[in-house]
Amino acid sequence: MSQATAPKISILGDGISTFEGYTPRLGSFYSPSYVSYSGFDSAEGTWWMQAIKKLGGSVLCNNSFSGSYVSYLGHYAAMLPGRIRNLATEEDSPDMILIYTGINDVANDIPLDAFQRDYTDMLQKIHRFHPGAEIWAGTLCMGQAPSSGRPYYIEPEHFQNIDAYNTVIRTCVKAEHAHLVDLAAHGVTYETVNGLHPNKAGMVTFADAWVDLIKQQMP
Repeated sequence: MSQATAPKISILGDGISTFEGYTPRLGSFYSPSYVSYSGFDSAEGTWWMQAIKKLGGSVLCNNSFSGSYVSYLGHYAAMLPGRIRNLATEEDSPDMILIYTGINDVANDIPLDAFQRDYTDMLQKIHRFHPGAEIWAGTLCMGQAPSSGRPYYIEPEHFQNIDAYNTVIRTCVKAEHAHLVDLAAHGVTYETVNGLHPNKAGMVTFADAWVDLIKQQMP
């Protein structure tokens, strides 16, 4: 990627990538009032804001929604045209789109064939609506059980089939000529507030992993 100016970067994701004020209020897992658990009270603490700054970019749009799926079989699917169109504004289109979504599909056992169909459809719509954007899609990884604070209420057994979904993501990303950010293959894990959503330290770990893996693939 060669940009004379700071690249405009959009995010497509679920609750891990939310923050109230940047994402829909009713769909925001993180907010200033959540600081007692998360350890941060502004979007500056999120992985995506940190990653965008380390990549020398600026935030264009963040269309992330807590509890959302990739597949249309689940809530507020990432493959819906409205969500994908909203990765741009009336004035600007994204230069880069960072995608981290699918963990709710795993937790709720969305059939793998449906997940692959809809992940493919999502990438194809992004190419169609935002033809000038580089697409960077992350594989899914699990966080660590919190050592204190909020109870560990997201149990690991809900995600036992995560490797199969990551295989689908890799297949779709290759087929649709996007860029893979293979967090899972690099063993990325991070501190959490509840076993899944990163806390302040976990956001730093997650951001650094994204930036390292993206920079490795840049010319």
